[in-house]
Amino acid sequence: MRVKTEEYFRRYLRISPLCVALWRSVEAKHLSKVKLNRPILDIGCGWGEFAEAFGKKIDMGIDIAPRDLYVASKGKMYKNLTLADARALPFADESFGSIISISTFEHIPNEKKLLKEMYRVLKPNGVIAITMETEDVDKNTFYRPMLRKIGLSFLSDFLTWAYNTKFHRHNLPSKEKWLSDFKKTGFQIVQARDIISPTITKLYDFFILTAWPAQLFRPFIGKRKVFRPRFTEDLLVKIFLRYVEEDEKIGTNLFIVAKKPSSA
Repeated sequence: MRVKTEEYFRRYLRISPLCVALWRSVEAKHLSKVKLNRPILDIGCGWGEFAEAFGKKIDMGIDIAPRDLYVASKGKMYKNLTLADARALPFADESFGSIISISTFEHIPNEKKLLKEMYRVLKPNGVIAITMETEDVDKNTFYRPMLRKIGLSFLSDFLTWAYNTKFHRHNLPSKEKWLSDFKKTGFQIVQARDIISPTITKLYDFFILTAWPAQLFRPFIGKRKVFRPRFTEDLLVKIFLRYVEEDEKIGTNLFIVAKKPSSA
């Protein structure tokens, strides 16, 4: 496990800020344990950053951002890309053997409609592997709880509003609510576990201020760009890999693996 997790972390450090590398390599670590049947659909693929770091070719990626899809098309990780709303997928019933989605659900209003569409396009016995944020994220960040402790709750609330606005976060239900919605849609839960430890969540929030230089390139090339010498990468791996590798006992995010029953 160590070699593979370190590989994900290093790949992310080469293409993204430290805060993103910490978070996404944990998600990649868990997704790597799931057997995905083809064809695979990636909901919310963006410019293909996760697929690039994960290292697995995807049959179909969808997103609502045309520029992101254009950038993803320049890579080699997607066989096909489609501009589409996940709540109205332009695919026939039972088109895909697996569906993945990485930290996307919290950005889509009306998650019940989204789940119904996923269920519709998934083949019987098909697998979904999804990561999503929950209501536990914000209270485990670094800056906002600290501001509340020193009596600056209004500033903490402002930062939450600003973060939600900037990153278009619409849904942060409880883990119980997410699981209930999946079951009501008809999915059979294979695995549901906490991921992204409070430590990783705090590290993400602490280092997010250092991510802005990488964002300067987005208007020009459509994605983040980092310049990180190998010795810096090695140092970051030495310091932070242990947090990525740890087996979470509690977490701020939810990782769900589920199946569509064969009798569906």
